[in-house]
Amino acid sequence: MIVEQYLRVVILIVFAIAFPMLPLLGSYLFSKMNYRPSNQNEIKSSIYECGVEAADITWRQFNAKYFLYALGFVIFDVEVIFLFPWAVIHADQALSILVKVAIFVGVLAFGLFYAWKWRALEWQ
Repeated sequence: MIVEQYLRVVILIVFAIAFPMLPLLGSYLFSKMNYRPSNQNEIKSSIYECGVEAADITWRQFNAKYFLYALGFVIFDVEVIFLFPWAVIHADQALSILVKVAIFVGVLAFGLFYAWKWRALEWQ
């Protein structure tokens, strides 16, 4: 009985190692094959974006403000993920949960107000 349990763990470990290693090994082997079809030309090997030729260089820096907006979206998205289970599970404990949710939303609102006050959300 115990040997069977350990065998299951060993099989799980083998799969956990093999699952990511097989694509890496396949990618390495395909890169070493140096496959080049006979009908390849300059147009077929050019860079394209959504089926259209690239208009400019493809590596370009972007403004760090996008990161702040994405971070704000993630924070408030996670807030919604936490609020729905509270509303469903604790429907019978209305007052207690309402206080906890108010504290949670208050902390996030304070963070938003702080960022707004220091003009972190404005483009310059």
